[in-house]
Amino acid sequence: MNIIIYLGILIISIFSIQLAKKYLGKLGLTITFIVMSTVSFLLAFKYITLSTININSNSITYVTMFTTLYMLLESTNKKEVKEIINLNFIINIFTAMMLYIMTYYTQSLTDTISINMKNVFSSNYQILIVYPLTTLLSNYLLIRVHEKIKKLYDNHFITTVTTYLLIGIIEGIIYTLLVYNQILNTKTIILVILSTYMVRLILTVIYSLFLTLLSKKKVKS
Repeated sequence: MNIIIYLGILIISIFSIQLAKKYLGKLGLTITFIVMSTVSFLLAFKYITLSTININSNSITYVTMFTTLYMLLESTNKKEVKEIINLNFIINIFTAMMLYIMTYYTQSLTDTISINMKNVFSSNYQILIVYPLTTLLSNYLLIRVHEKIKKLYDNHFITTVTTYLLIGIIEGIIYTLLVYNQILNTKTIILVILSTYMVRLILTVIYSLFLTLLSKKKVKS
């Protein structure tokens, strides 16, 4: 069931990026980038089982964020992209502060459907600190690596997939070690890093293929 839901979300995300670019241009891509980053932040607090492997539930939204960043690099200058990344970092910090404040929310005696925010966010306070920092780092690294690879292979599919091959594993190792080093054993940490990395890599390939095909179709018409 999780696989079917994931495929549905993936298809919606792919066409959402394309529609945002088509009707709103750079503004649409910027909004998509920030929204996906924020949603990824919220989903980072949960892992899900996909078939037989455990992955971070924000995998699709996180790859969508990266994909949108690739497209921004193709459509605007590097200085503006850095400004967007910095704005996203500020929003992530603000989100972290709001989530932490929500841990002090007290349920009323008659409230039977609300979530105990303290158990969700306060118990996983590392994510509130680590996610904004690793996202900022990975986004800046993505710009540098993407720029270097594009000079060697000026092909959208090759540059995006190759860039994620490097950035994805660096981000995955740093994020997982900082968040779960004192919580999970070494074997589990390695499995989480590898499974999330492989799923995100597959998603990156799918995004790159579909968006390349949609771009070619647009040019031909």
